[in-house]
Amino acid sequence: MRLTLAIVLASLAIGPLIASPAAAQSTSWNAIVSGEAAITDNVFAAPLGGNRTPDMFFQLRPGFLFARNAPRMIHELTAEAEIVYYLLNSNVPSISGRGGWRGFFRTGPRSEVITSLGAGSGIVTSAASRLTADETMINVLPVGAVTFLQADANQFLSYVATREIRLSQTLFARWNKSDDNADENIVPEGQDPLMATTVESAEAGAAFGIDRSFRRQAVSLEVGASVQRLERIAPPGAAMGSRLDRQVNPRARAQWRYDIDRRLSTSVDGGLVYVVPFGKDPYNPDENRKPGLFPIVGAQFSLTEVWGRATATVRRDVTPNLFLAQNTVNDTASVAVAMPLPWLDDSRRRSPKLVGVGSFGIQRTQLVESETSETASSIGAARIDAAVIYTPRSGVSYGLRYELQYQTGDDRAVMAVQGFFRNTIYATFSVRYPDRVAGAVPKRRAGNATRADRKDLGAVGAEPVVPDLTEGDDEGGDER
Repeated sequence: MRLTLAIVLASLAIGPLIASPAAAQSTSWNAIVSGEAAITDNVFAAPLGGNRTPDMFFQLRPGFLFARNAPRMIHELTAEAEIVYYLLNSNVPSISGRGGWRGFFRTGPRSEVITSLGAGSGIVTSAASRLTADETMINVLPVGAVTFLQADANQFLSYVATREIRLSQTLFARWNKSDDNADENIVPEGQDPLMATTVESAEAGAAFGIDRSFRRQAVSLEVGASVQRLERIAPPGAAMGSRLDRQVNPRARAQWRYDIDRRLSTSVDGGLVYVVPFGKDPYNPDENRKPGLFPIVGAQFSLTEVWGRATATVRRDVTPNLFLAQNTVNDTASVAVAMPLPWLDDSRRRSPKLVGVGSFGIQRTQLVESETSETASSIGAARIDAAVIYTPRSGVSYGLRYELQYQTGDDRAVMAVQGFFRNTIYATFSVRYPDRVAGAVPKRRAGNATRADRKDLGAVGAEPVVPDLTEGDDEGGDER
């Protein structure tokens, strides 16, 4: 609750500073509200073999959006409260929130910078509903009524050195703190009350890249490193005790992209990640930790339409799981789609009324043992997330969504990971008033293009060729 209030107050304080009377014609204030009514067969992701509790729950997210489209820059400022009420499993609603700022700066005729700051809180099992169905990512998660606080910051610079060569630079930082709230569980009479386990993780890093394009293909090289602090504080006498890991992860990756035609493209990439522990663990001071070298590789097939996109990806990567406070090696196969549906109108019009969005993924996660830097266990996960969104007019949308989550367990992790199975059906809505927004920071510009000719992004400083299907615009729906 305190974090939510801080986000809203900070947003209200910063907004007037960004705006100015002289730029009133390019500034917009919007009231926004979105929400879901959902039913699930496992409300708090109870472990496999445990008591799966069905429930119906409601989520309401009121907030505001401030946007300013000034010469050579765009600002977006958002703040939302999130109210979650479980029909059978809560006496009072839980209140959390999130807020953030995103900025787009055209720093010169050949360069642009995209920045973002964000913070939020919530319940792990309901966090995915904040994203659209094509944006959700498969990931190993803790089970139970786990709550979290998180914050992140990102900066991306792109510079066109020549017609064929583009340079990029990235800075990022993220922080996450989670609590399993075991101390709130009711225990049988005569037993000692449970104590909560908390996890606090952080990562910060930088990367530099160079991209060389040809007529139908492109090659790129990216090098970077991140510093991680992963801490788990467990109750005294817990089977998996407290732990603090600090690591540096330098990495390098090369990529080749090829445009098959004006719609289809493919890419292949590969590289290495070196996990280097440093410092002493105050909870386990006698451990002698060793570094480890891990290969990373990936391939992607993409379809880019005038309006819509689809990608199929196979990848092995090494990333820290901030909820588990442990580095992971992830083997993932996934498909993501966002396409117009032709049943109500011409699917190639500027802003279709009916769209389908979704993602499907399977993943094997191997936990990197902190002392030896070897993979010590394996966890399987699968996710299906699909939705149909109807936009009768700009700023208003309704949707129907289905989500399936499956995860196997492993008790050998630093934080024991349990498996679960969960089905959820959502009825969703989203309203923005007034519907006009002064400007929007393109979501997909902060990173590499999927096509060699970069036509999925457009020219530097321009709007993306493929707009966001789920955002809507001033031309969306029926204009009356």
